[in-house]
Amino acid sequence: MKKLLFTQLLIFIFLSANAQEVLNNTRDYTFKLPLSSLAGDIYGESMGIGIGIEKRIKASISISQEVGYIFYIDQTSMLSEDLENINGLKFTTEIRKYLNKREIPESGFFVNVEMKNILTKSIQESYTTENTIVENEISRYRGALTANFGVLFYWDKSKRSKITLELLEGGGLGYLNANSSVDSDYLGFNSSYNSGNGFFPWLNLDLKIGYILK
Repeated sequence: MKKLLFTQLLIFIFLSANAQEVLNNTRDYTFKLPLSSLAGDIYGESMGIGIGIEKRIKASISISQEVGYIFYIDQTSMLSEDLENINGLKFTTEIRKYLNKREIPESGFFVNVEMKNILTKSIQESYTTENTIVENEISRYRGALTANFGVLFYWDKSKRSKITLELLEGGGLGYLNANSSVDSDYLGFNSSYNSGNGFFPWLNLDLKIGYILK
């Protein structure tokens, strides 16, 4: 798992370094802000920030890498666990194919395959079977492989703008491995957040704002 995360980080560094050197070809590189990163880890009290870069490798095919940081906020929701602290990293690697071959730079519909890796560490105060409170340190890894369908728009109809907006949705298979510093038998309950392990369906939705480097 650590090797995979390190590889995704190297991809981001490589694409970013090359983007600074090659700015004269239309639509070769696009910096992106994935708005899904703002949600952080939806299963913990958190928000996040993220950035990505897309590189066109053929007329209608591109590769992109996103990196994000997850941090704690004191705000609960229907899905989130009550935590004392959380931080983590999120990596998304994408291979994309644009379906409109008549236009360069590309726009319109596309399909893609995404691989996500999310690693978080959190602290949760929990009651034990002895009715005492302990700080439970939880390490969670979530990975997913999804196939998606999306559409990319330019900010203006004449496509002179460098700003793009894209929507995508799809689904696939996710995997969870959660480990706690406190034994679940001592806590008196089992939770998918602090001790979950296995595969599950993954729904993927995202909205991304892009800035084209020309």
